[in-house]
Amino acid sequence: MTQGRCPVCGSEEVYVMVDTLHCKRCANIWTEEKNAKCTFDSCNIELPASNRTWTPAIRESPELRMEKQLEIYLKKFNGRFTTSAITSNIGDIQMAMFRGYLKKCVKNRTLVEKKDDYGRFWYSRPD
Repeated sequence: MTQGRCPVCGSEEVYVMVDTLHCKRCANIWTEEKNAKCTFDSCNIELPASNRTWTPAIRESPELRMEKQLEIYLKKFNGRFTTSAITSNIGDIQMAMFRGYLKKCVKNRTLVEKKDDYGRFWYSRPD
């Protein structure tokens, strides 16, 4: 996102893409020449230099995200939960990947896995 406004709708949600300016609200596209013709003071947006490199946002590792999700489930279900009670996709974490993480936690003895009469596996912290 850049600082400035769209000359059509006045939205501040303007971003730069391939030397053109795009408005997220009205989908208006304009270039530097059209921006120079704009009479509004708020339309003067400078395009970044073409040699400028963009660094991606630093993301958490998948293991850290799964650990946070595990803590959320334990808190939500009062310290004990089953995988049948959660959705198939947890944000951008696949369910198979999360199950593998749960198995790893059971192996490391940070979680306890118990199977009930209906064949569901319940996970909780060891006492």
